[in-house]
Amino acid sequence: MWNPCNLVSSSAPESSRLQLPVLAPVSGKVGLLDDVPSPAYANGLFGVGVAIDMAGHRLQAPFDGILQDHTASGEQLRLRSRQGLEMLIQLGIDSHKLMGEGFRAKLRSGQAFTQGQALMDFDLNLLKRRFGIAHCLVLISQTSKLIGIQAHCHSMLAGQEPCMTLHFR
Repeated sequence: MWNPCNLVSSSAPESSRLQLPVLAPVSGKVGLLDDVPSPAYANGLFGVGVAIDMAGHRLQAPFDGILQDHTASGEQLRLRSRQGLEMLIQLGIDSHKLMGEGFRAKLRSGQAFTQGQALMDFDLNLLKRRFGIAHCLVLISQTSKLIGIQAHCHSMLAGQEPCMTLHFR
């Protein structure tokens, strides 16, 4: 059976028609979803992509687009790029249990944003105190046109370099 998580690797596919770098929305160390202590995310239930062990306190827009919506508790955002790419960003694994505590959204659903713009501030210390770890999951659910996702597994600053590169057919 085909597993969408097989799309993600630390190396680029041999060839692709189009590459789209996705800037890191938070500072931290990028890793594979396999490193996330949640089978739902590690198995690609919500999409494929990377996990960033967060080191900052601000979520920045990885591209120009629109905030489609976010959860009432604020820890999960759905973004759409101007080109139509949909992305899910999840701050923390069990952060919904905080009921919004420690999350301050900068935009409302339907608002446009530009690459690098602050989308949310969050309390990283609170996340780490409550849950021991604080991952930012950067997920793509539209995989039919992808031949691979190259995860850039190293430490990086938000908005400075890509956390992953999408490779299209």
